[in-house]
Amino acid sequence: MNQKRILLIAVFIGILLTATGFQTSPEYKILFEKARFTMETKGDLNGAITLFNDIIKKYPKEREYAAKSQLYIGLCYEKLGVKEAQKAYQKVVNIYPEQTEAVKVANEKLSLLQRAEASVATEDKELSIRRLKELSGMGILGTVSPDGRYLLYAEDGSLDLAIYEIGTENTSLLIKGDVECDAYDSKWSPDGKLVAYTWYHDNGQIDLRIVGLDGKAPRVLYSNARVSWIDLEDWSPDGKNILIILSLEDRTCQMVLVSVQDGSIRVLKDFDKLSFGPSRFSRDSRYIAFTLQQTHESREKDIFVYDLNGGSETQLVQDPADDIVLDWTPDGRGILFRSDRTGSAGIWWIKVMEGTSGGTPELIKPNMDDNFTSMGLTRNGSYYFGTQKEMKDVYIAELDFMTGRLLSPPSLATKLFAGSNYCPNWSADGKQLLYLSHRGPGVWGDRTICVRSSESREVRELFSKLKKLAWVRWSTDSRNLLAAAANPKGGYGTFQIDLQTGNFKQLMTPHIGWPAAWSRDSKAIFSYHDSIANRIPLVVRDLETGNENELFSLKFDSSNYYTSGIALSNDGRQLAFSVFKSGSKIIKIVPAAGGEARDLLRGDESLMPIAFGFGTVAWASDDQNILFIRPTRSGSSKMELWMIPIQGGEPRKLDLTAENMRELSIHPDGRHIAFTAGKPKSEIWVMENFLPK
Repeated sequence: MNQKRILLIAVFIGILLTATGFQTSPEYKILFEKARFTMETKGDLNGAITLFNDIIKKYPKEREYAAKSQLYIGLCYEKLGVKEAQKAYQKVVNIYPEQTEAVKVANEKLSLLQRAEASVATEDKELSIRRLKELSGMGILGTVSPDGRYLLYAEDGSLDLAIYEIGTENTSLLIKGDVECDAYDSKWSPDGKLVAYTWYHDNGQIDLRIVGLDGKAPRVLYSNARVSWIDLEDWSPDGKNILIILSLEDRTCQMVLVSVQDGSIRVLKDFDKLSFGPSRFSRDSRYIAFTLQQTHESREKDIFVYDLNGGSETQLVQDPADDIVLDWTPDGRGILFRSDRTGSAGIWWIKVMEGTSGGTPELIKPNMDDNFTSMGLTRNGSYYFGTQKEMKDVYIAELDFMTGRLLSPPSLATKLFAGSNYCPNWSADGKQLLYLSHRGPGVWGDRTICVRSSESREVRELFSKLKKLAWVRWSTDSRNLLAAAANPKGGYGTFQIDLQTGNFKQLMTPHIGWPAAWSRDSKAIFSYHDSIANRIPLVVRDLETGNENELFSLKFDSSNYYTSGIALSNDGRQLAFSVFKSGSKIIKIVPAAGGEARDLLRGDESLMPIAFGFGTVAWASDDQNILFIRPTRSGSSKMELWMIPIQGGEPRKLDLTAENMRELSIHPDGRHIAFTAGKPKSEIWVMENFLPK
């Protein structure tokens, strides 16, 4: 095959998680995971084919895994662009007819390949996908110019706004960020002569600005103290308006037009706390296609069209899958959108007539990387997108916390599935290290629970019915886990998992990004509750009675939000966490039994802990010091480990530095520390000759 089907399909996500309870995986399952990892993460397709063939030869009686191995051989051949792909899929159908799921996927792939061959025979040009650039400092948060000559992007780390000329590979600075301000979203004007961008101030204020290509005299088009964030969506093709979505203090959102001439606004729609996605103008500037969450309980989205003349809206795409607007086709007769309705991310197309659906959606390009980020469509129909894979591993180092001296340098906790391991947590006796291993492609691909023996260093894998694991923690007696995940029956929450039986029960439904902490007797959990009346309570929940007691509450305004999970002291008496507030980064301590919260450390941007890690702050084993992370310099991805006494005093730097260090876990011996570190890999791709005739 040609490059028509260059990216992988992520099929059977979670198939290995169907076993009841936790169990050590049989050898054929481990070999299958290794083969899939070789294919999907390492990109060694020929090596993966050899491993899948070995499984078929060694375990012919394990027909489910033999069929899946044969199916994955087809996927490898397809990515390699060779005719053997069809033969491999046909073997699945012929040899394993009772394996209905594998046969179904194989038949679908055969149909797609046959249609692709017919298309190649009749089209003048073939679909082409090529990597434009492997990034170094260049962020994928950006857009291509209408003529396809330039990429406008916010630079990684510094968040300067820069322009990259595709033909010459020259880069020029457009807007320079500084200690107090930096650029974020950006969009080209239709004629390519102006740039709209959002300008974020460290005090929480955010502006919508316009500037010429010389970068001089930027003009503030819109700013409002009640607005906590601005999502810059699109510039109307007639050049008159800019489409933005405002996030307000009360956590509601509005879709708004801003006049380029005078900055006046027109509120089009209130989203009533529903999550939104990309929105784009039609080519005649009359309609807006926008993405909106299906329900408050669902994470999936649908696509609607808003008529700017009449103010009415029509649902364009309705499906249980997650559907997200990409752009209108250059001729204005259809909309390109992203959907996972086939089980993996793909690019789809639907015809649009007078703002309504003109037919059923059609698949244009399956098997896109689940992590792809849209960077726009040029006038000639070339589509640019970015991909990013977070390379992350668990490391263990030994420190003398009294002197701050590094006794042994960081070493990998495991070499298995390199680049995919994270979220370490020591057991209370220090004999086991728990962590997650990200196996499947995409942001929410398969996650396997792993346990590493501190003595033998052997790793065993545990499987659960829970999906989309975000983090895990030991109970004090190491008999249970606390985890944030998706329930197989629907919904998200915090769960207790029994290690002996594998049974789980849902405890509560807090924000998944803010991990909880188990009390030292494992009879209660400390967690952030869902927001109530513009505030987020930190509560302790009694697991036997279900009663909750509020310990602390953060009020929402335009300039503060939490940035870390909760760390419980070893004696179970105090909680520590970090907060953004009014431009400052604060580490707070609050009694676990309730009482007044106090600020332990308050600093500027340079003291910012990394967001969303449950171990962003951690207690030293003596409970007299708090460990935290800060960048080596403003905007740097290299992180340093620091420590501050809980009774107050100057923080001091310890002799440990790592790339994107986060998720700290301190061993009970008070000397060893486990943490996650790694550097993301980003690329920019362009897809051509894919639009329907």
